[in-house]
Amino acid sequence: MAKWIPGVATFGLLCLMIIPAPGIWGVLIGGVCTLAIIVSAALWLLDRVASRILAWRDRTRSRRGGGRRAVHAGSGMARKV
Repeated sequence: MAKWIPGVATFGLLCLMIIPAPGIWGVLIGGVCTLAIIVSAALWLLDRVASRILAWRDRTRSRRGGGRRAVHAGSGMARKV
């Protein structure tokens, strides 16, 4: 989600509090702004959690990956280092 959406939604919600819209339009605009803020916060949180899970997975794979293989010059044999 674009980074400007929560800012615009917050601005719209503040404008709605300062200059109230009449009737159902006010409820609709306020609901959409609130929904946009909640959805962007949930996606931001999900992105943070997914990034940490991927970083953790990469760290465990690099630790568990075993040793590097070194090749002796000319012998064609590989050994663990």
